[in-house]
Amino acid sequence: MEFEALALTRREAEIVRLVTTGASNVAIALSLEISPGTVKKHLDNIYAKLGVSGRGALTALVLDIV
Repeated sequence: MEFEALALTRREAEIVRLVTTGASNVAIALSLEISPGTVKKHLDNIYAKLGVSGRGALTALVLDIV
């Protein structure tokens, strides 16, 4: 998927990919070797950039694009 078109950073794109697989913030944090708080902050930024309000809406948006 071309996340650059969504104006996401590489790290944000990684997080979106993991969210769409159903991974929790803790699982994402472990996978990317960052803290769960950092994952939450990235998700807040992603939601704001894409105009969505949560994981479900984010996943639906991504699935509509692919």
